[in-house]
Formats: sequence, C-alpha cells, structure tokens
Amino acid sequence: MVYLLDTCVLRELLNHFPKQGTYFVKVWQKIEGLIGSEIFSVDECYNELEKQFDSKSKNMAWLNKQKSMFLNPTNEESLIIKSIFASKKMQESIHLKNILENRPSADVYLVAKAKALNATIVTIEKPKANSAQLPNICQLYNVPYIGYEEFMEILSDLIE
Repeated sequence: MVYLLDTCVLRELLNHFPKQGTYFVKVWQKIEGLIGSEIFSVDECYNELEKQFDSKSKNMAWLNKQKSMFLNPTNEESLIIKSIFASKKMQESIHLKNILENRPSADVYLVAKAKALNATIVTIEKPKANSAQLPNICQLYNVPYIGYEEFMEILSDLIE
C-alpha cells in the first residue's frame, strides 16, 4: 500500500509524536524505512511546512533529510489538477488568503498524486458538507483516504 501524507499529518507527527522512548523510536524508524517505497507526500506539502517551521528547527532538519519523499507533479497529474480546478466548487480549496499571500495549497496535488499512484491519502481533516476540504475532494474523485489514528494503527501493526 502507498500512503500520501497530508501536511497536517506531518505537522502532527513532528510536533507531537516523540522521537525518544523505545516504542516511539521504533515507529519513527518504521516511518523513515517506508519513505520512498510506501510513504510519500507532495512538494506542495513541503512548501506548506517550510512556511510553518523555522529553517533552523529540528523539524525542518528532519524534513530536509526526507526531501525525496516530497514528489513533484507529473504531466498526467497536472491534467488531473486542471480537471479538478475546472469545478468552481473545487476552486474554493485554495483560499483567497493563500492566493494573496502566495502560500502553497497542497490538497489537489495530493488527490492528483493519489490517483496517479493508486495511493491512500492520510489526513486529519474530516469531510464537511458543501466544502472543498481534502476529504471532500477525495470523495468526489474516488480517492481513498484514512485518518491519522488509522494510519498510526497501521504503523503500529508493522512494528515487530
């Protein structure tokens, strides 16, 4: 199975999941071992995180070491992104504030990458009625997604 991590999941892991203690170290080792084979994200998530963390922080150092997990869109994915944005409703996924402040917005990139890789998106976001949130876009484009807790349970099951 291939998993694409949303920005909020990476932020949750980096800010709130300890990197010390026997069990926690094993989880981090498992995550790092799966990066590049089963765990990925998209470059827009990296761009979002880069705006949230200090460039000299431990979190940014970890992200920079894992930079290869953040994939750029392919031509095929660019066409998927174009088709998503053809919908007026999906254009709402990029908030005006993001446009005015030139801030990245990863949701449609994640959906396009997930469609191309036949991957499952991992997010903390929940679907909202009449919204262009990531889970709503996933549902509309038949992309599977799971929550952070379910992902952590999957990782826990993989720990020997």
